[in-house]
Amino acid sequence: MRKYYLTMNGRRRFLLVFAVVLAVCPCRVGVVQAGDPIPVAHRGLLRHAPENTLPAFAACLELGMGFELDIRTTKDGHLVVLHDDSVERTTNAPARSVRDMTLKEVRQLDAGGWFDPAFAGVRVPTLEETLALVKNRKRGSTIIALNVKQLTPDGEATLVSLVNKYGLLNESFAFDQNAKISRRLKKLNPKFRIGQNVNRKSLDARLQEDFLDVFLLTFAPTPDEVDRLHKHGKQVLYNFAGPGDARRSHAVWSRVRKAGIDGMLTDYPLECRALWRTSND
Repeated sequence: MRKYYLTMNGRRRFLLVFAVVLAVCPCRVGVVQAGDPIPVAHRGLLRHAPENTLPAFAACLELGMGFELDIRTTKDGHLVVLHDDSVERTTNAPARSVRDMTLKEVRQLDAGGWFDPAFAGVRVPTLEETLALVKNRKRGSTIIALNVKQLTPDGEATLVSLVNKYGLLNESFAFDQNAKISRRLKKLNPKFRIGQNVNRKSLDARLQEDFLDVFLLTFAPTPDEVDRLHKHGKQVLYNFAGPGDARRSHAVWSRVRKAGIDGMLTDYPLECRALWRTSND
């Protein structure tokens, strides 16, 4: 697997993203302060760069944030980072399932031009390229949320092997897969972390099972609920991903920070982190 280096075009694209970041949050682009939750950018900085691409992820890492990504499998068994089953929405190709395409075919697609001409030529990344980027570019601790969209049994072994290869067992977790896949992943390596979306009604049951490593809460928790999960050795994240005014509520962002969560999945990581840092001033 080739190492990820920023080509001249790649540097220009990264600088473009970073310039947008500076315009959105001037003087607020330092890394996360100790004690603050880690913003986990939904599909990378999807409002400022093409989602699920290396530029969108690289910007997160430079800013000391985590990110969420989506994993799918090509026809010839390679793990790629893509949200939809069809490549139509986020590439220049017509509707076609990634499951019916080889990696070579997928890599020929333009995954950036649809977002902005400045990103023309950006490719659909492989999972290995993405994890190598994280290892080489992360600033301190991070959180990488691996949303398992579609995996074969061979792909499950590859996923666990790659996370271990790049030393990210403690900073990543897989979620959205079914229970059978979760058990198989854990059997492949007991240190591989499993997460799950958990609502308040099922909180007690999931704790009693004592299987999950990461609780991706779908409700804004209280300090007591977060403390209880921490006492059981669980990482506590709040899943507040998605667009719209309801998902950029400053009141909610402040409340979950005070509750003591470890991180928050969001479409608005820059604004959220700026608010949290302002609270520290």
